[in-house]
Amino acid sequence: MPLKILIVDDEPDILELVQTRLEMAGYETITAESGEAALKSFFTTRPDLALLDVEMPGMDGFELCERIRQMSDVPIIFLTAFGSEAHRVKGLQVGADDYIVKPFSKNELVARVEANLRRASMPSIQRDEQVYADPALTINHSAHLVTVRGNEISLSPLEYRLLTALLKHPGQVLSHNQLLHLAWGPNSTETSTDSVRLYISYIRGKIEEDPKHPRLVETVREFGYRYVRPLGNTERFAA
Repeated sequence: MPLKILIVDDEPDILELVQTRLEMAGYETITAESGEAALKSFFTTRPDLALLDVEMPGMDGFELCERIRQMSDVPIIFLTAFGSEAHRVKGLQVGADDYIVKPFSKNELVARVEANLRRASMPSIQRDEQVYADPALTINHSAHLVTVRGNEISLSPLEYRLLTALLKHPGQVLSHNQLLHLAWGPNSTETSTDSVRLYISYIRGKIEEDPKHPRLVETVREFGYRYVRPLGNTERFAA
């Protein structure tokens, strides 16, 4: 069964262009020209990925993204003419995984869709799992035991919470404020994003092969950080 992609745009020409390119790449597509229609389609078709325009009459793309995030973790990509930093940051803050600015290359569109679907298919930590493992990291949550490429390392409680927050959202960019909330806690008085940068550097020093050129905890400039799960064979155990 081909993967289903929901495309939302109030410009028929763009809608047809994106639909044609994705169907040529082997995907099944569902289209909508408004946020309200898209939300109804999402409920009935349950797509594997959503491509959203930002500016639409009625419900805009940001609100639509938030509504989708309330019920699903499917990858969401904004496909829009608004390319300012403020729009990109807001898009990521409301739950998007990626952001493509018009005009765009047809090949880039398919490549971004494939990359986001690939990341979404990678396993993430679930609440009932006691052990997480990927080709680089293994974490036994019940024992708070962390090993990196087979070697046990020691993490402070804060480093542990910060790393776990990143692992729970593999491939997803988390802003400095999101990480402050997840690792320091909603009631913490810590508000400095410099603290996030400092502890990210501590974590990199312990888990990266080359901390100066990190490959696991990636910086997304102006946005935040994400954990890039390495490819390869791995085992994961559920409690």
